[in-house]
Amino acid sequence: MRGTIFRSPPSFSYFYAWSRHEYFINYLRFSMRTLWIEEQPLARTLARHEAFWRGELEEGPLMWVTAANAKPGPLITEPASEEELWTNVDYVIASTEASLARTHFAGDALPVFCPWLGPDQFAAWLGAELMLKPRAFTSWAKPFVVDWDDHPEFHIAADNHWWQLYLDILRESVRAGRDKWVTGYPDLHTGVDALSAIRGRDRLALDLIENPAPVLRAMRQMTALWKQVVDTVSEIVLPAGQGTTNWTMGWSGQRFLCIGQNDFTCMISPRMFEDFCGADTRECCDHADWAMYHLDGPGAIRHVPWLLRLEKLHCVQWIQGAGQKPPSQWLELLRQIQAGGKTVQLYYGGAHGGDVDLKSELDILCRALDPNRLFIWAEAGSAQQADAIVCYARQVARDNGA
Repeated sequence: MRGTIFRSPPSFSYFYAWSRHEYFINYLRFSMRTLWIEEQPLARTLARHEAFWRGELEEGPLMWVTAANAKPGPLITEPASEEELWTNVDYVIASTEASLARTHFAGDALPVFCPWLGPDQFAAWLGAELMLKPRAFTSWAKPFVVDWDDHPEFHIAADNHWWQLYLDILRESVRAGRDKWVTGYPDLHTGVDALSAIRGRDRLALDLIENPAPVLRAMRQMTALWKQVVDTVSEIVLPAGQGTTNWTMGWSGQRFLCIGQNDFTCMISPRMFEDFCGADTRECCDHADWAMYHLDGPGAIRHVPWLLRLEKLHCVQWIQGAGQKPPSQWLELLRQIQAGGKTVQLYYGGAHGGDVDLKSELDILCRALDPNRLFIWAEAGSAQQADAIVCYARQVARDNGA
């Protein structure tokens, strides 16, 4: 079936009009390729991802397990300055390819690159001054909204330096990654997090109480800008035929997006969440084919009942936070999410559960939850460890009747 529908990339308007069509999805599924995974395992992996989104996954959790530096490969000389680690396009692409070439992809994992300029890149696209800290894997934006009346309309200027830089990296990733990796949607801290970045967290918190009208007006603009960014990125990414992903990993032939980069919401009540973030969250879910909500930390749990009412929200990523007890100790929450008709993604890496016994976690999770509605994203120390944990997950799922 490869290549039987289109012999050259279609225009985006035609592409997206067909994107929900069964034959087009089959085209996407079979056209995604990578030189780092053999054809049969790759076909199985892509089929399992699509089955996960449709609620038809079998044989246990979706297992996205990688081991960095597990294979020999080239090492790329770093540029002279730290900022260039993210701003030197040639270096970014070369180092990405070298890193992915050295990575072992186990289970349902795929090679992925998500171009970004840190979590505050969206604020920079709106005009904020941006400070990059690539070695700390972060960035900071300097708030610039002193008076809401001075900013009746927010927009992304066509000549914005940070926006153009992001698009340059995105386009080059799509070009260089053809038949190698999936280029993902950006980490979009839009909505209330964007307003927090450009206004300042403390001042925004007061505005919600003392001056809500301009915040609500700005939130409507944030939603429109989120859609604008997604559509612009889709025009570049989708015609490559590699499917879509984002920083949460996972894959689909359709538009798979992370919703809810709303760290600020840990500070507000459920009523405020519904009033200020509800319409934005709902519209973003509706704009995606598959939507995952990033639920970050215990302070965000209070918003789960409202989120579970969203028909177009498909999966909830639970991040318990550094230093918190591991996912297996949050079963009441995870059961609530699955009972609400959603799947669950759990992350094990770094300070977020990277040191736990994954086998023990799987023993508990696959007994207490529906294992076919789980998505485990984990980092392993070696290829052997990664493969072993995937095999163990399938064994545990079989033992529990999955």
